[in-house]
Amino acid sequence: MYNHKINVLRAIVLLFLLPFMSMAHGQEAETWRLNLKDADIRAFVTQVADITGYSFVVDPRVKGKVTVLSSAPMNKDEIYDLFLAVLNVHGFTAIPGAEVIKVVQQVDAKQSAEILERFPETPSEQLITRVIQIDNANALELVPILRPLVAKYGHLAGVAAANALIISDHSSNIQRIEQIVRELDSPSKYEVEVIQLQEAWVGDMVTLLQELAPDELGRAGGDNAARKYSVTADERSNRLILRGDETFREKMRGLIRQLDQPSATGGTTKVLRLKHADAKNLTEILKGVMGELVKEGAGSGGGGAAKPQSSFAVFADEGLNALVVRGEPSLMQEAEQIVAALDVRRAQVMIEAAIVEISDELGQDLGVQVAVGDESGESTPVAGTNFGNVGRSLGEVLSAILTGSAITPATGGITIGAGQRNENGVSWGVLLQALSTSAAANLLSTPSIITLDNQESEIIVGQNVPFRTGQSTVTGDGTTNPFTTIERRDIGLTLKVTPTISADGLVRLVVEQTTESVADSIENASDIVTNKREIKTTVLADDGETIVLGGLTRDDYQVNKSKVPLLGDIPFVGRLFSSESERRVKRNLLVFLRPKIMLGKEEAVAATSDKFNQLWDVNLNIREKLGIPTEEQRPTVDALFEDGSTRVQ
Repeated sequence: MYNHKINVLRAIVLLFLLPFMSMAHGQEAETWRLNLKDADIRAFVTQVADITGYSFVVDPRVKGKVTVLSSAPMNKDEIYDLFLAVLNVHGFTAIPGAEVIKVVQQVDAKQSAEILERFPETPSEQLITRVIQIDNANALELVPILRPLVAKYGHLAGVAAANALIISDHSSNIQRIEQIVRELDSPSKYEVEVIQLQEAWVGDMVTLLQELAPDELGRAGGDNAARKYSVTADERSNRLILRGDETFREKMRGLIRQLDQPSATGGTTKVLRLKHADAKNLTEILKGVMGELVKEGAGSGGGGAAKPQSSFAVFADEGLNALVVRGEPSLMQEAEQIVAALDVRRAQVMIEAAIVEISDELGQDLGVQVAVGDESGESTPVAGTNFGNVGRSLGEVLSAILTGSAITPATGGITIGAGQRNENGVSWGVLLQALSTSAAANLLSTPSIITLDNQESEIIVGQNVPFRTGQSTVTGDGTTNPFTTIERRDIGLTLKVTPTISADGLVRLVVEQTTESVADSIENASDIVTNKREIKTTVLADDGETIVLGGLTRDDYQVNKSKVPLLGDIPFVGRLFSSESERRVKRNLLVFLRPKIMLGKEEAVAATSDKFNQLWDVNLNIREKLGIPTEEQRPTVDALFEDGSTRVQ
């Protein structure tokens, strides 16, 4: 009884839910049949819009009659795919956009972008554009093969840089072309093979093979050919490395067997013209380096680039600044690499120096001299004060008194003298001298010089002064045969510098700077006396940096006092019996240096123009002071080598 009630209840619930289940099943499996005969294509578009719910925009040029026969029911997606096929048959297509679908002629479709987000799966008849990447084959070579498979209103092009294809066609046709491309783009059986050369040099062999097989090795085959096939030189072991399929490698092996033959001369001779390096110096370097390589090759005993019988010779032609090199190809290759690395333009350095010397000299002299003499007796005075540290001496005073001549005043002050000689021959004289001297000098020398990197340079500015080295007035037998021997020596400013430029632009300077001058007359000196200041040092400086090499500060203070004992100590009166001389000399000497690196022609031209402009400014200033008209336009530095008014005068 209970089971019977349960079955009745189930039947009632099933009967209640049956209409809803039928409605849901009808919605999921809703289908349509299209049967049109000679219907207007616009009516066909309207019917498809009602079924699919899509919005269409129809090109005015889309016209015609269509016939569609459908025996099997189709869902919405199948209806839209049928719609595209019908349009395709009549020369039209549909391009989906963000909101609407445009129905246009097929010839205009590839200029429009399609948006396929509304479709869960791209319709097979939809016109789309795709990029197909090619991994192994050449994309440009596939274009003529695939072009007949693309619709005439479609598009097919190859991109060499990306090695890819661009296709505009129906989705189903693009899938077919992609399948064909995958079959054609299968990698070939590429292998790597190493071939040992016995006679020829790998560098020359690679060049010959590239000329004989340009299609395979990239000369005419493009980048893809160079990627598929390659011949690489292993210069260290004189071996060739081949990469490619069996056909390519077999072709290369045949060429190599014919070319790897002994040389008719047993070596190679080349003339290497040098641009910047010195042929003589470079010859010594090559002899040392290549001699070691020949020894290593002879000791290794075969198989490598240098064989036991290898030899190398190099000679320098200094007239042409060239090298004549002869040897095995492997050694020649090594020598050419060394020459290429060393034959480079050397940098230059312009070194500007400033030698500044400031001197200040002060002197004060004060003294009183008294003398009394008797002419009737000895000629020497019987009493007197003689102070040689101030002005005129006592002997000069007495000589003037005795002879009646005037005393020449001392330089730099005042001289007052008085004297008398009576009838008994007694003479007396008094001389008062007060002297004051001062001198100041400021010497500035700015020599500059340009030199090559690691090349010593020297500049000398001064005079060639004679120095007496020997003298004779009388020979041994008493006859007169005077002679004097002299030696000339440069006196002035000397700057000797050797710069070295580092990789980071730092300049190392080995400097030797000498300043020498002729001194004033010195008492009891038999020959010329010179003053000399010299600096020898090694410093580091950045490009364009000014540094001080060294300096000398000298301060001399001298006081010389002479007096008569006891009398000179009397206050006030003692000044009549004393003399005092005071000297003070101060000298400051500083040497500054500034290097400037000139790597190329532009820096050298700029430095030359700058110096010429400084020279021309001096010329203009002189002409203005003399009232001479100056030229309106400043000439170039080339005017120094031309005749005419443009020269600096």
